[in-house]
Amino acid sequence: MEIFVYRGEWGLPSIDYECNRLLAYLKFSGAKVTVNFNGNPFSSPNGMLPYMIADGKKVAGYGRIVEHLSAAGIGPPRATNDASVNVGDESQQATRINGHMQYVQENLHPYFMYMLWGDPKNVDTTRTLYAKRIPIPFNFYCPRKYVLRTNDITQSLAGFSLEDSIEFHDVSEFQHNAKTCLNWIATKLEDSRWFVGDRPTEVDAMLYGYLSVLLKHTLPTNVLQNHIRQCPKLMQYVDRTTTTYFAKEGFNSFTATRNNASTGQQKDSNAGSPNDGGASSSSSSAGGGERSEKSGNDAKFHTGQQQDPDDGPKERRKRYILSGLVATVAMVGFAILNGILTLPNEGNHGNFIQYDDPGDYDDDN
Repeated sequence: MEIFVYRGEWGLPSIDYECNRLLAYLKFSGAKVTVNFNGNPFSSPNGMLPYMIADGKKVAGYGRIVEHLSAAGIGPPRATNDASVNVGDESQQATRINGHMQYVQENLHPYFMYMLWGDPKNVDTTRTLYAKRIPIPFNFYCPRKYVLRTNDITQSLAGFSLEDSIEFHDVSEFQHNAKTCLNWIATKLEDSRWFVGDRPTEVDAMLYGYLSVLLKHTLPTNVLQNHIRQCPKLMQYVDRTTTTYFAKEGFNSFTATRNNASTGQQKDSNAGSPNDGGASSSSSSAGGGERSEKSGNDAKFHTGQQQDPDDGPKERRKRYILSGLVATVAMVGFAILNGILTLPNEGNHGNFIQYDDPGDYDDDN
C-alpha cells in the first residue's frame, strides 16, 4: 500500500489537514505503509489528496482510506493499556470517540474551511501554497476544488455564496462555534497528554490535522491561530505530537534550501581534497547506518523525494503539450474577441477587401 499526500511546510509533514490527519492515524497505528510526499491530486479519483494505491486500485479521501485500512486490521490501539477492559467498555469507548469526532467536525470544520478557502483575504495565500506543490498545469485548477467544497458548506449552513459580496459573508456563528470547540479541546487536554485515555486514538489524529494547520499556517487573517496561542495546552499538544511522531517527516522549505546550499558547498570542498574522501564517505555511511537502525518502523515514511507513478517522463511530456495547446487556444481566442485577428468570411472567397455595389450610378450621357 502507498499513500500520496502534499509535502509539508513549517516543520509539519503536510500542509493539508486531511493529509496530516491520515499520517497521524498511520503513525498511531504503527502501520507499514509507504508514504509519498510528492502526490499529484490530478492522479486522485476525486482530484484531491490524500489518496492510496492498494491492490492496484486507487482509494481517495480520508474516510475511504481509513475504511480500507480498518478492513485490513490497521488502526490505532485502544485508549488504555488495561487488559481488564471488557468488550462492552470498548464499545462504549468507541462510541464516545465517534461522538467527539462528530462534535469537532460540526463545530470546527466549517470556519476552518472558510478561513482557508473562503475569506477573500486568505484564499490567495492558501491557493498559492497548494499550487506550489501541484505540477503544471494542474495547479491552476486543482485548488479550485477546495473553494467549491467550501462554497457548498457556506451555502448549506450559512446561506451565502463565496461569490457574494463580502458584506454578506456572515460567519459570526461559525467563528463562535469554532472558538467554543477549541476551548472544549483545551479543557479535555488540561490533565492528559491525549484526548481519550493514555494513548493516542483516532480523535487525536483528527485534532492534530486541524490544530497543526491552524497553528502553523501563516495567513493574513487567522483568528483561530491567535485563539490557539492563548491556550498553551493546545500549542504543547501540537508540538509534542510533531516532535514525537514526525521529527523526520516535518518539512521546512527555508531549511531545505539552506541545507541544499550547504550540501553543494560541502561537495565542492570534498572534491578539492581527495585525500579526505574515504574518511568522509565512511563516516557518512556509518551515520546512515545509525539512522537506519534508529528509524526502525519509520523506514517506510520516506523523505518526499520519490515521484508519483503517474508523474513519469511520458506524463510530464503530455502535460507540457497540453499546457502549450491550452495557451495557444487561449491566445487565439483573445485575439479574435478583441478584433486583433479576424476570420475570413464565406462571402469574401479569399478577397481581403470587398466593396458593395450600391447600383446607383449617375449616367451623364
